[in-house]
Amino acid sequence: MQDQTPNKLIDRPIGRRSALRGIITIAGISVALPAMTSLAGCSQAPSSITDKANLISAVAGRIIPKTDSPGAVEAGVPDYIAAVFEQYFTAEQRSAFADGLGAFEAMAKDKGAESFATASDDVKDKILTAFDQGEESMSGYETWRSLREITIFGYYTSEAATKELNFEELPGRYNGCVPMEEVGRAWLDRGV
Repeated sequence: MQDQTPNKLIDRPIGRRSALRGIITIAGISVALPAMTSLAGCSQAPSSITDKANLISAVAGRIIPKTDSPGAVEAGVPDYIAAVFEQYFTAEQRSAFADGLGAFEAMAKDKGAESFATASDDVKDKILTAFDQGEESMSGYETWRSLREITIFGYYTSEAATKELNFEELPGRYNGCVPMEEVGRAWLDRGV
């Protein structure tokens, strides 16, 4: 025998407000869930690379070494790289960059060094040459390219670069045929 009591939820018509509330709730959930799952991946990315400071200093120091002018390390480029990493890289870029730094350490260990920072200059140069001549599919290749570009940009926009490049006030006298021995290094214009 079937129960003949009416079901109040089924028999009652849905009002406009209830329908709108339900639609907004479903729409909100459909928007919020994918956003929440993508944010869950953000916590995986490192927020700083202070633990890799020695590695970054060693790489920057080999890209622009100290000579009679300051090198990248003396110009503060490793701190600049850390600032770019923390302030401008997306979570995905930070993850890929940190993973690529691990490739530097792995190559150093393959060459018999304890780490890249403690390896001899010859071993460091061999590793950096391998990255420079490597292919895009090579582990750490994109990190190498980023490190090289950020190091060069950071160095040549620093005050230390003015010691490397001679400054010649313009407008100056034009002499189209001057031996390089007389000129020396290239000049740097203000505001570059």
